Amino acid sequence: MSSDTNPLASLRFGVASASLGMAKCHTLELKLAALKKAGYRFAEVGFGDYVAWVRSRRPELPKSTCPADWKEADEPDPSDTTLWNALYAEAPKLVEYAASCGLQLLALQPLNQFDGWPRGTSRAQWVRRKAEKWLPLCALLKVELLQVGANDYAEANASDQDTADDLRWIAELGARQQPPVKIAYEPWCFSKRVNTWEKAWELVQLGNHPNLGLCLDVAHFPLAPSYGWNPTTGEGWTDDQYREMLDRLAKVPGDKIFYLEISDVLKPVVPLGRGSPFDSWRQINRPPRGDIFCWTICGRPLPFVGKDAGRGVRSQDDMGGGRVLQSVRAVLRTGFKGPVMWEFFEAVNMEKNDPSIPEVYAQACRIAEQGLRRGVLPQE
Repeated sequence: MSSDTNPLASLRFGVASASLGMAKCHTLELKLAALKKAGYRFAEVGFGDYVAWVRSRRPELPKSTCPADWKEADEPDPSDTTLWNALYAEAPKLVEYAASCGLQLLALQPLNQFDGWPRGTSRAQWVRRKAEKWLPLCALLKVELLQVGANDYAEANASDQDTADDLRWIAELGARQQPPVKIAYEPWCFSKRVNTWEKAWELVQLGNHPNLGLCLDVAHFPLAPSYGWNPTTGEGWTDDQYREMLDRLAKVPGDKIFYLEISDVLKPVVPLGRGSPFDSWRQINRPPRGDIFCWTICGRPLPFVGKDAGRGVRSQDDMGGGRVLQSVRAVLRTGFKGPVMWEFFEAVNMEKNDPSIPEVYAQACRIAEQGLRRGVLPQE
């Protein structure tokens, strides 16, 4: 079948390492080996996975001095020279290890809480120093893309123009790397201000840089506060809202969607706080990002597979209701030609101390990919 009739033929499919387990036993080596066994050739690397991998190889490294409420995934402070030098020195070795698994690393993710800090604040200055450490690492890892997640802190309330200036600045920084690194700005449905792809697209256009584009994750569509489900009530995400959203998406140039992430979303049939299977996780973790974040980290199974890599499917409700196939078709109609990454999260299961989890989910990605291809291809 030609690429004219098969819009997926030329696309590179991969898997996000962050989705292949959340326990300490789920090492990056285990995850990449699982992708090799599943026959994948591309991967998106989580920064936290990479830091843990470097620390496993260099146990003598000092602790991060990054302020506790400013960091995630044990990330170093920009001033932690010893740590950054180790991250840089080990990067070629990870590239080599990935290659031994038949894998190319396409993206690093996520550089978050970067954009939108008020001008002149210490955090605004700090995040730029942080980005100046991340981008050389991207180049050393030979990734094509850096995912920048929309800032989800309420204090990041700079004007749209200042936020776009932040994105333009980091896009230029990425363009200067050798090799260059594209900046893929991702709207997060749990962000206070940039929680729809429409708002992210508005800022990308305002940033107006050839090295700046979108990372779209179809799981954030059905949880966007303005038209998605409310996980505490189960209301929202109607057919009309969905069709209107896809009509708007059709107007985005495909070459400005730098890459696509895919997972499904469970409909909040039993909402949070009312007997949801995620109530316990919510109570234990009390995520400061709120209830929408809780659902995004717990209720995003693989499409065409369902809960717990298919092992937790008891009814159609366990298969997800995010209209993944229609959303992917809409993205393809824009002329999108970038990489496609499976990025899914089921924290309740993924946090278990079970070393088989990376392989179980990597194999499930193959089933999801087969389902997607069957759904997208013209029916014979």
